[in-house]
Amino acid sequence: MSEHLTTLEQFMELFQGSQTYYGESKPTGQKKANGKAEYKSWINQRPITQQDWMEHINGARHIGTVPIRDDSTCSWGVIDVDRYNINHLELIKIIRERNYPLVPYRSKSNGLHLFVHMKSVVPAKLMRAKLIEMASDLGIRDETTDIYPAQDVVDLTPEEWNDKRKGNFVNLPYQHAARTTRMAMRDDGSGIKIEELYEYVQKFIITPTQLKSINVEKTTDPETKDYPPCVANFMKNKIREGEGRNDAMFNCAVLCKKINPDKDFWPETFRDLNKKIGEPPLDPRELNVLINQHTKNDYNYRCNSSIAKMHCDAKRCVTKKFGINPNEAMPEVGKLIKYNVYPEPYWVLPVNGINVKLDNKELYSQRLFAEKLQVADIVWRTLKPSRQNPDPWSDFKEDLLKNKIDMEGYDAVADKDDMFNSKMVQFFEDCEVHDEFDQIENGYIWLDNPDAAKATELRFKLQTFQRFMKKMGNNWNNRECVNFLQVGGAKPKKDYGKIQSRHWTCPMPKLPEYKKKEVKHEKAKAPWQDH
Repeated sequence: MSEHLTTLEQFMELFQGSQTYYGESKPTGQKKANGKAEYKSWINQRPITQQDWMEHINGARHIGTVPIRDDSTCSWGVIDVDRYNINHLELIKIIRERNYPLVPYRSKSNGLHLFVHMKSVVPAKLMRAKLIEMASDLGIRDETTDIYPAQDVVDLTPEEWNDKRKGNFVNLPYQHAARTTRMAMRDDGSGIKIEELYEYVQKFIITPTQLKSINVEKTTDPETKDYPPCVANFMKNKIREGEGRNDAMFNCAVLCKKINPDKDFWPETFRDLNKKIGEPPLDPRELNVLINQHTKNDYNYRCNSSIAKMHCDAKRCVTKKFGINPNEAMPEVGKLIKYNVYPEPYWVLPVNGINVKLDNKELYSQRLFAEKLQVADIVWRTLKPSRQNPDPWSDFKEDLLKNKIDMEGYDAVADKDDMFNSKMVQFFEDCEVHDEFDQIENGYIWLDNPDAAKATELRFKLQTFQRFMKKMGNNWNNRECVNFLQVGGAKPKKDYGKIQSRHWTCPMPKLPEYKKKEVKHEKAKAPWQDH
């Protein structure tokens, strides 16, 4: 028993995060369009307990912890590589060759979670920066890859839960540890039992000083020190046929012209790069097409191509002699989270390590999106149409939505019922009641009993409710009002008795009980008056 307790305590030590809240998921039994199992996820607004950890390991629950602590520090971080076709052994071999302190864990989707475990806490901002550098250097930073912690800072001071700037949770390994595939792996791909995990991790656990000293450019050819990180990483990792060689070589052509735009010089440099990057290199015909294209026109780097994003590190790129200009740099965007709360869901997008809360309109419109980011002191470079991509903003949104995380609102059912009743109580108390039904056309409410305490339903026009919502600060259109009422249980009607009238009926809300208090008024002298 003591041995099992020690293993549990060691596991908790390795993955301890926020002491205020934690995440949980539950399989729905359905499959997503990409074939992955579908999960329902939510946040538990309480500290994680030893019993919670135990139930995860025993297989009763699927628990996730938030690596960023309440003071914006962390003791671990992870690169979540969510790709089916990744060659685990090949990637682990490269990681060891470059001496990165990453511990690979197999994820539930057969991807990889590459963990950094610390001996003590470090600022989450530092951890994120180093994880991004390593992911870019390894060529695994596509739109499906997540970096955790996803935020540089959190702010839990606001009273309202939805207003708190929280961290994202990570699904823990070793769920149902006795029969799991979600476990740490040795360099040969063999699994590590949970009882052996703590001892194995000690070989890779590092200090804050060691984290700071990680330098991805140590293994980079000195001649590429002024190159943008994507091209330097193309050379280190090689680009195979079918992995985006043409897009990679497009950026190489831009680089070669930046080094020396002389038309008698740069094509030879370009051909040399082709031999160092392509596996196999592009054939002469394809190469000549790119040379002719760039001879006729000057281009910028295509930072949004899939192969470039996998190797991109924009913060380092702007510091390079032949990198992008600061006014070309796009902010670093994390994975979109949809919070399914009532009456309308909202979205949270980590941008440059800051959580940005968005409504539907701000997610739909690039202009409103840019304005919202500006409030957070983040500059968004407008995605402009081109011949190659006539609608880059739609493509950007599609990628976000395709890889989004759905999160249930806290106690969603109770939240919906409480909010609807509360809003209808306000509506009832704000509007005047009339005993003649046809007066609802003039903005009144009608009750089925003159005594509100005995009434079972109220009837009203949609326009009356819409005016009330606008008065309360919610400038809802007809569709938004209808959606709120229908979800809450109200129903549209075409008539009442013999009176033809399109209106809505709703069960009488539960009115609060106001207790009368006997108050005695006594006039007391002010402190400055004579007693």
